[in-house]
Amino acid sequence: MMASGALVMLMIPAVCLFNSGASDRYSALIMFRLPFITTAFIGVQWYLWGYSLAFSPAVSPASSPWSWYGGSSKANALQDTVARPVGAAGAKIPELAFVFHHCMFASFTAALVCGGALRKVSVGRFLIFITIWSILVYDVVARWSWHPDGWSKKLGSMDFAGGTAVHITSGTTVAAISAFYAFETRGFLSFEDDAPHNINNVVLGTALLWIGWFGFNGGSALGGNLRAVLAITSTHIAACSGGSANILLFWLFNNLAQKYPRGPVSRKLSIMWFCDGAIIALVAITPAAGYVPVWSSPIFGLVSCIFVNFLKRPARVVLRDDILDVFPIHAGGGWIGMLLTGCFAEQSVVGLDGYSTIPDRSIAERLRYQMLDAFAGLLYTFFVTMAILYGLKILRSIFRCRWEPVFDSKRPVQDKIEATVQYMWRPKDGNIV
Repeated sequence: MMASGALVMLMIPAVCLFNSGASDRYSALIMFRLPFITTAFIGVQWYLWGYSLAFSPAVSPASSPWSWYGGSSKANALQDTVARPVGAAGAKIPELAFVFHHCMFASFTAALVCGGALRKVSVGRFLIFITIWSILVYDVVARWSWHPDGWSKKLGSMDFAGGTAVHITSGTTVAAISAFYAFETRGFLSFEDDAPHNINNVVLGTALLWIGWFGFNGGSALGGNLRAVLAITSTHIAACSGGSANILLFWLFNNLAQKYPRGPVSRKLSIMWFCDGAIIALVAITPAAGYVPVWSSPIFGLVSCIFVNFLKRPARVVLRDDILDVFPIHAGGGWIGMLLTGCFAEQSVVGLDGYSTIPDRSIAERLRYQMLDAFAGLLYTFFVTMAILYGLKILRSIFRCRWEPVFDSKRPVQDKIEATVQYMWRPKDGNIV
């Protein structure tokens, strides 16, 4: 668990590299530093009360079969989490190891949300927002997904490592931020130069994310057992499938575009297609890694890449400020992963740790609960995020004694220092490789 938590921590600098490399040169430095700063703030929040809210025993009315928040004050500041074992009926692990592992989950989820701050909000305002968001959104969804008293967990929905709690929440939050910005400014940001700043950083970030995902999914088995080995293997095969599938999709789309041209056609395969495909597949396999057999993992890579690539087109029209495609990749990939988990989950896989079980249901029943969890996460996250943003706007207007927009569409947030274009592979025909 300690090694898995460290691997998840590695994913945060990987997000820094990926986001800064995929951003334009005006925003690269903000995207490079913001996820790391956010990690520190969320780590403090998790230590003080985050873990207690998400995973401590609840003090709830007897009439309520589930709880939204933990109620044990002993878990605040990790006062009573040193030696007590946690786990299901099988192998137990120290609670402090569990705390550390899930602290990295909370930090990584917040790091993904940083993609929504691109050009929109200063570092200070974002840190205030993300701290409140983590309490009201992440801690709540994490509890209903993973705590035994969570309503979704009690209904029997399957989310192994955060299809809803991590990816749907982060992607939907970015969509809410983009929508809020559009409502506030009655417009969208646009720059002539939206080209990725540093392709090499994107490739390096993808590689580190791929490695870190082994700890992300493997550690969710809560032990060094056969189920963890299967989760890691499925994760790797799904990523390989996703990267390969996205390249094939590029060739397909390119051939169709040449046959039925509607604009400029790119004839050069970009490494960005491979990196996007691998990340999409890793997101999709996250809720399923410990539930599905290894043979089904390539299906997750292929289906998720097809779904997300078609989702990107309307998303770029409706959410033009989601320049990094956080919503289609993470919310879309997490949604399709939850769906496919209901199709392929098997008790023989779940029981590889020696004690876990899933309800004996038909595929249709499983899909119903999977979609309930996914749509609940999406709707809850969107509306609570909008409420936080408008609440912060009201507070700001009260302190300034006047009603004013949070954003200024004429002055998008940028670093005073502008990054220079580096290692951009541009052939003679001008297409970025």
